Amino acid sequence: MHAKEDPRAADGGDRGTKFMTKCLVRTIAAIGAAVWLAFAPGVALADKRVALVVGNSNYQAVNPLPNPSRDATAIAKMFKDAGFDSVDTLIDVGNLDFKRGIRRFEDTASDADIAVVYYAGHGIEIGGTNYLVPIDAKLASDRDAQDEAITLDRLVSAADSARKLRVIILDACRDNPFAGRMRRDSVAAKRGISSGLTQVDPSTTDTLIAYAAKAGSTAEDGEGNHSPFATALLKDLTVPGRDVRIAFGYVKDDVMKATNSRQEPFVYGSLGGGTYSLVPLPPATQAPSLSDAKSDFDLVAKINTAKAWQVYLNTYKSGFYADLARVQLASLEQPPAPTVRQPTTREQLDWDKIKDTADQSVLQDYIRRYPDSPLAITAQDRINVLMQAAQQRAEQARLAQEEADRKAAEAAAAKQREIEEQKAQAAEAEQRAKADAAAKQAAEAKAKADQAAQQLAAAQAAKLREEADQKAKADAAAKQAAEAKAKADQVAQQLAAAQAAKQRELDQQKAKATETDQKAKDDAAAKAKADQAAQQLAAAQAAKLREEAEQKAKADAAAKQAAEAQAKADQAAQLLAAAQAAKLREESDRAAKAADEERQKADAAAAAEAACKQQGDQLAALQAKGSAGTGINDMTAFVKTVTCDRIKPQALAALNTFTLEAAKRAADLVRSAQTELTRIGCYTGTVDGVMSDPTKSALSRYLSAKGLPTNDLTVSDTVVAALQKQQPITCLRSCPSGQTLSGDTCVAAAKPAATPAPKPVPQAKNTDTGRKSRPAQAEARPPAPAAHATQQAAAPRVAAGSGYGGGHSPMVGVGF
Repeated sequence: MHAKEDPRAADGGDRGTKFMTKCLVRTIAAIGAAVWLAFAPGVALADKRVALVVGNSNYQAVNPLPNPSRDATAIAKMFKDAGFDSVDTLIDVGNLDFKRGIRRFEDTASDADIAVVYYAGHGIEIGGTNYLVPIDAKLASDRDAQDEAITLDRLVSAADSARKLRVIILDACRDNPFAGRMRRDSVAAKRGISSGLTQVDPSTTDTLIAYAAKAGSTAEDGEGNHSPFATALLKDLTVPGRDVRIAFGYVKDDVMKATNSRQEPFVYGSLGGGTYSLVPLPPATQAPSLSDAKSDFDLVAKINTAKAWQVYLNTYKSGFYADLARVQLASLEQPPAPTVRQPTTREQLDWDKIKDTADQSVLQDYIRRYPDSPLAITAQDRINVLMQAAQQRAEQARLAQEEADRKAAEAAAAKQREIEEQKAQAAEAEQRAKADAAAKQAAEAKAKADQAAQQLAAAQAAKLREEADQKAKADAAAKQAAEAKAKADQVAQQLAAAQAAKQRELDQQKAKATETDQKAKDDAAAKAKADQAAQQLAAAQAAKLREEAEQKAKADAAAKQAAEAQAKADQAAQLLAAAQAAKLREESDRAAKAADEERQKADAAAAAEAACKQQGDQLAALQAKGSAGTGINDMTAFVKTVTCDRIKPQALAALNTFTLEAAKRAADLVRSAQTELTRIGCYTGTVDGVMSDPTKSALSRYLSAKGLPTNDLTVSDTVVAALQKQQPITCLRSCPSGQTLSGDTCVAAAKPAATPAPKPVPQAKNTDTGRKSRPAQAEARPPAPAAHATQQAAAPRVAAGSGYGGGHSPMVGVGF
């Protein structure tokens, strides 16, 4: 074996030199092409891209946010990996550092083509102005926002000097605790403070401002290492060559899928008609041909050193033979096993036949035949590489199919409303066309029925004329028969008269017969002749009479048959005419009924479309009104009455959104009430927005201290407003009758000492300058005993002038 391999190994040096030379030539050619592209006239250089990334998590005045700092670190790494020229990262910055970072970025973006700003943390809207909150902001009052927070306009203007594209990305719509605890001192704040951000329109062209959630709604911070919005940005934003608008569309789809449609990202601003991508497509390079890769692979396989395989992988970075080269390199880098035997001649020959095959079954058959051969491991490695390549191709096909499906879905969604409207219009037109066709068919059927009636009347008139003709013919035949009978009677009479005359003549002849015998014989012969003639005449007349009688009988039979045939023909004609008339009436009725049905369908379709349009307008009006006030009740009533199948899912989705918004507002109110109850000393639990038993108990204590009924523990805007007006005091605690409050404990009230004439206690001045003096009625009361006065000095008093629900309710204060 070694004697045979020496010549091949000796030849490997020359082949290795050739391979190295080929790789060097390709490298020099690539470098020359790059230099030419850089300095050739008319070839555009790459855009300068800069980014500012800010993430605030560790807030000092409120609970920290876990994800913004991690999100900002990951986003900054994404921009650096994408080849941005400058990436400024600010993590957990206060007010001053935040402003200094923005100022530095303004200088960086002044000569840039593309500028991107990403912010993750708390954001708030006061009186229509959006603010980004540094970690050292306290925001006790809405007036503090201008000094302690950063306006969104300041952050947007930092990127205005970029020449080509400006993108501002804000993951600052999280549920904000500052909105619930902040005092409303300014007039703008009384119009509303939102925990999210309001809608903004960029003042410069080619600028996009992306919100993690639609204006007025809040975004989720997420359960994992990143928020849903940041996770989608890391996946979709920096794909090479992808337009930034399409990238944000993918981000929206991923976020809505991850949050079950609870959070909908939104992008404000517009761009021109070109392609705006944050990461350009890499320059197209001509991939080496498969034949070159195979020939070089065979050449390096003969050298079979780690350095040669590394040079091959530097030249062919991907592909089937690159995967095989990595396997070979990994096998060379592993320490050789001391007990591995060399393959036999048979094993080597069989392997040389199949080593380049892509059929896994052939390789598996080799492993079954030589399970202990060292080449069985190589065969298994090749099987693994083939399987991995097949999986990669399947994955690429799946990704291509998913992208095609996504594009198809987007195209279908873009045309869905237009298609529905076209379908409705087409259906209405079709219904009207059918109604017109049915009406036309009914008119044609009616015309046919009239024509058939005319034809029937003409047939009946012809039949009457034919019957009259047949009757005239029958009368003529009867008349002819009567004339023939009269002629026969006349012939019979003539025959009888002739016979009588003949008889008389015979009698005369008989009288003369006696005269002579001769004469007698003559007479006998004459008589015989006469008799014979008479018989012949009688026979002729009888035959004539029989012939006339037979002809008459035949004429009568023919007339009878003709009459019967005419009667049958008349009956068949009547039946046929009646059937045709009934068929025509049925067709006319069917056509009229079909016309009515088509007309009713057209009217129903038009009414349904009008109802859908009306209900769509109602839904739009309810959505514009929002869920505040009676919005949920109005939307619920609308959902119960909606009849349009196209509007009903939209109404249900809007009702679900209203319900979520109402639940969030209720939680915000409870959270604000908890904050205020904590401030005035009535509540010591967690500010979590849940109407728990400790929260109800604290609210009940406050109402009891204010002298208000405690049967209604609902938190409303009025309750929160009243709580915000209270000074920081300790909630009063009520004691049973006969006891008084000593610190936080109820003790027995001391009995007053018996004195003959108690001295009046001088009235102390009210040290609370912010409240009104006690009423005159209180000053006119008789003095109390000394012990009782001591108890009054230890207990707070109730003074009028301010309180929950109006000027007539008492206010808790401190007295002497």
